[in-house]
Amino acid sequence: MVRNRLVSHRAQRICLWFFAVVFTAGIALRVEAAIYARRIVSVVMALSTLRVGESSKADALSRIPDLRPSATGAYGHCDADECSSIFIANGFPNRVLSRTRNSTLSALLRWLGFRCEGLDVRIAFTSKKLSYFVYRLEVSAPGVLKGIPPPPRDGEAGVVVIGVSSRSFIKRSAPNSAIEDHPLYVVTPARSAPSQGIGIVLTPNAPEEIVRGTFDLKLDCLWSFAGCHRWNELLPSLEPLAQK
Repeated sequence: MVRNRLVSHRAQRICLWFFAVVFTAGIALRVEAAIYARRIVSVVMALSTLRVGESSKADALSRIPDLRPSATGAYGHCDADECSSIFIANGFPNRVLSRTRNSTLSALLRWLGFRCEGLDVRIAFTSKKLSYFVYRLEVSAPGVLKGIPPPPRDGEAGVVVIGVSSRSFIKRSAPNSAIEDHPLYVVTPARSAPSQGIGIVLTPNAPEEIVRGTFDLKLDCLWSFAGCHRWNELLPSLEPLAQK
């Protein structure tokens, strides 16, 4: 009896210790996600104040002091006089989730608090003036990251992606047509996972409601138990405009 009681007390202590470790780790991981989310929102808000063709390099550096000279721009090379970039990502949770290939394990890790978030910003300057900027935000979502092919099913991509670029003008034409169109902005959901990816291109004359919605990031889902699932959780004010 005494031996069984000692074993029982030991088992209880081990269980309590285990749950204490899991609880503490979960809180720590969510706090880390919140810290990185705050940095990401700060940089994106600074980007929203820059104007293509007007903002100077000095102005951009004063608003985003962590920008560093870069040899690459939006297309893999610096296609302007100068390029700068900044990358923000939570390292350890990011590496763990990106290497997980089992959806059940990935879901468990996300529930525990492993949340992947990364912001990649690239800015180009011509004659010391802003010629364009691009930002790409990725946060973890249900599923696991998969190569293409095959493309993941919507809702199981393992990541939510928001891509935004600001340019002086947009030039496009319909298939098999020589007629060019110059819209003020373009909003394009991802083909394979429309609820988990969206691309937005803005011009200086884009409507204010579109511009405001594009930079109004809400990253609360990064530290919630449910986590992030869709792009409209991150840009909720843009959803009704994107459906027009």
